Amino acid sequence: MIRMPRPLYIAWRVVESLGQVGTRFINAAVFGGSTRQSTSARAHIEQWPKGRNRINSFFRIFGQADHCAASWASEVNDARKTLAINDARNKNVTGI
Repeated sequence: MIRMPRPLYIAWRVVESLGQVGTRFINAAVFGGSTRQSTSARAHIEQWPKGRNRINSFFRIFGQADHCAASWASEVNDARKTLAINDARNKNVTGI
């Protein structure tokens, strides 16, 4: 990641988070999907050729060759981290 002053970093993270909320809203409200999945990840999983091409074309501006695949992989990785944290907490609570 590029090093930047903290206020700029915070602003960047807020914009990034708003983008994530927006894409999840579109996936749920427009396409009837889950609020836990971005439109990009869904386009990757469900093989939406036109949607995938449009999304990937937009994100090529930011240097991402296959944004949809990267989005899906990121969401899977985040889910795995959450499950690992929950498993660790459960072991601490139950002693198993």
